[in-house]
Amino acid sequence: MAPAASEEEEQGKGEVEKTAPAAPEQPPQVLDSNVDERTKKIEDALSSVRSCHAWWSEMLGVAARGRRVLGDNLALRCLDFLEKELSYIVVCLTALTPDYVDEEMMAWLQRLIRTASETRSRYLDQASKGFRRQHRYQHWLRSETTQIRRLAEYPSSYMHLLEAEGGGHLPVDVHWFERSQSPSYDDYEFPYEIQNLTIYMVSMFPHGYKFQRDQLLMKWLCDAGLLNYSSSILTQATAEQFFCNLVNLNLITRAEANSRHNNPDEAEAWWWNVNHLQHQFLASKAAKMGFLFTSGTLNLLVAASSADHGNETAGRIARRLTLHQDDPNIPFLLQKIDVTQTRSLAVSGTVSGVSADKFVNLVVLDVEGWENFGDEDLLRVCRSKMFFLEYLSIRNTRVSKLPPEIKELCNLKILDAGYTQVTELPLGVFVATRLQRLDIRGTPIRQVTLPKQTLGLQNSLVELLLGGGEGMISSVEATATGVPHEIRRFSSLHTLATIDLSEQPASFVKALGDLCLLRVLAITWSFHQSSDRDYCEALLSSIKRWCDLESLTIHCGLGCSMEFLGSLSNMSSPLKTFNVTVGKFAGVPKWFDGHMYLSFVQITVCKLGDRDLEILRGLPWLKCLILGLDFIPKEAIVIKNGGFSKLRRFSIDCQVPWLTFESGAMSNLTYLQLNLFACPTNPISVPLGISNLFSLTEVALWYNVRYTNRFSVKITVEAVRQEVAKRRKTTQIIALFINGIEQDVQVVDEETLNTTRVPSETNAGDEDAVQAVDEITEQ
Repeated sequence: MAPAASEEEEQGKGEVEKTAPAAPEQPPQVLDSNVDERTKKIEDALSSVRSCHAWWSEMLGVAARGRRVLGDNLALRCLDFLEKELSYIVVCLTALTPDYVDEEMMAWLQRLIRTASETRSRYLDQASKGFRRQHRYQHWLRSETTQIRRLAEYPSSYMHLLEAEGGGHLPVDVHWFERSQSPSYDDYEFPYEIQNLTIYMVSMFPHGYKFQRDQLLMKWLCDAGLLNYSSSILTQATAEQFFCNLVNLNLITRAEANSRHNNPDEAEAWWWNVNHLQHQFLASKAAKMGFLFTSGTLNLLVAASSADHGNETAGRIARRLTLHQDDPNIPFLLQKIDVTQTRSLAVSGTVSGVSADKFVNLVVLDVEGWENFGDEDLLRVCRSKMFFLEYLSIRNTRVSKLPPEIKELCNLKILDAGYTQVTELPLGVFVATRLQRLDIRGTPIRQVTLPKQTLGLQNSLVELLLGGGEGMISSVEATATGVPHEIRRFSSLHTLATIDLSEQPASFVKALGDLCLLRVLAITWSFHQSSDRDYCEALLSSIKRWCDLESLTIHCGLGCSMEFLGSLSNMSSPLKTFNVTVGKFAGVPKWFDGHMYLSFVQITVCKLGDRDLEILRGLPWLKCLILGLDFIPKEAIVIKNGGFSKLRRFSIDCQVPWLTFESGAMSNLTYLQLNLFACPTNPISVPLGISNLFSLTEVALWYNVRYTNRFSVKITVEAVRQEVAKRRKTTQIIALFINGIEQDVQVVDEETLNTTRVPSETNAGDEDAVQAVDEITEQ
């Protein structure tokens, strides 16, 4: 998982204009030859696919004879699905002209020809075996539908529509990314399939809608037919990188200012939305090209279909529908279209009159936040024979239970039931499915039970997300879910969070080391476990066995000493996130020194000497540092020039924020957060040198409002205001937030600064001295 201060942070850095070199002029005969070659390739592909389509249609007719209801038989439904996908490809090819055929398009056409020629022989071979092995036959058919759907959704099927709308390649034209790229764009190679989904990304949400990164990535992968966990690590990492670049290009923006949150947590917990101007432009284009239709553009689809007298074109097939605004005409309009052609449906808000169970060939169904979706609606969906559904989100709906019939969704890979009132998790019903990701965060479920037979599930389940909500930053907020000992048999797990270990024996903690593919782990850790040698050794043993571990989060109980983790050495795992809340270390763990991967660190230390700072400043990829100081500094903590080369976000939680930043310190820091306490202090132990942080754009101060008038809080706030005011005189303006509220900091000259400077130790006054004594008494 990406850490908090990833490249996503460098959003909106401006567009770098690049002029693409003019293509060399070619002789007329070369151009004619290219056109002839492309025309022939289109004709060959169209002929092959038409032949394949006719053959599948014939097979469907033969197989359906004597059966009344097509939906009752999985094999028949697969044949019907294949016939519809091939029909859609024929529609796309029919509208294609050589003008829109590039190298990528030629590769797609070649794949169509090859697949069409091979599918018949594969079918005959599998069908002959299928009479004896019906289960294998149906499994093969489902795999075939996935492959054909992936071809149907290949970006090339939309390129001519984009060009016809004057748009070119996504999201504006073929050179759009080149002109809009950030300086680091050339370091990344975007997969062609993912670029296609830019329009989907900006069109699928209503204006102002907030989403999380992982939600979007999972939809991307399912929509493109790329959710295959045999290669998921590379695919998801590439999609995450693409998301980062969309942020850099200002297509995606942070939903709220950083400082409105009381923690600079990791990026996957942040909320995002689509840039308003890009959303307006691309949502309109998505409808015109037939990529996606919304509540507001559904009437255009119906009108265009009527004008074409029922003739299908690629732009007149409702492959994707997103209905977020209620409209009384929606039920009527849906009756006018063929919903069996729809592959992705999203409904939310107060929309009414939509029966999700009628969309029987869906691959993606997202009803997150749909006020009119409850238990009966989910039951109807489960009984509707949605054999091809891979992604189902019932997040934040009125659903209170998962019915046993959910097992009928035999191709389900992702289930998001987060923030519902579901109280029980019947994992046994998923044994026959291909479930890969299960999210029940934010539900009342506190204990997961497993059935006796879990072989299929334990081989397919890759991500299990439990417990409290996203972005938990302290153990006080952390709510975890208990899991049975059998979880260690789920050898395919990559992500397991957040599980409760407080009642588990040390043997269970050690057995977790059997999850050798684990990459992300979040656990709770109690005081008695931190002081028990067997527990500590068990956790150390497991950590050393997780060779691929990238993220470790430990929510500790009060008083936990985590110093035993400091004994780790020769860390072989590519650990990027090390997050220990509340638990304390004597100092910065020595194994941090020279670690090549750490990018997100949250720890609390009981001392911070020069050596500790040297270790932190030497971490080459550290981008976010949340540092708790469980002591009162006796002298200023000096952040020197150099080091911290990648650090973007720095949060410090201490009783006395006695920090001094030298000129040139933390040269790339954009966000600074200080968490204050009402602690006795003196006028010189305040933050200084904030104006020396040249890249800083935001400063956040957080403290209990009860302490607003306390001496220590007042002098710290005033000192920070003065530092921010200094920068107002330059071109770089720093935003100051206090308890989440942006402050109006006026530019002041040096003379004013001198007259309003915080009082010195000798003239602070008797009143302040008495107040400091009162604070000591309160402590």
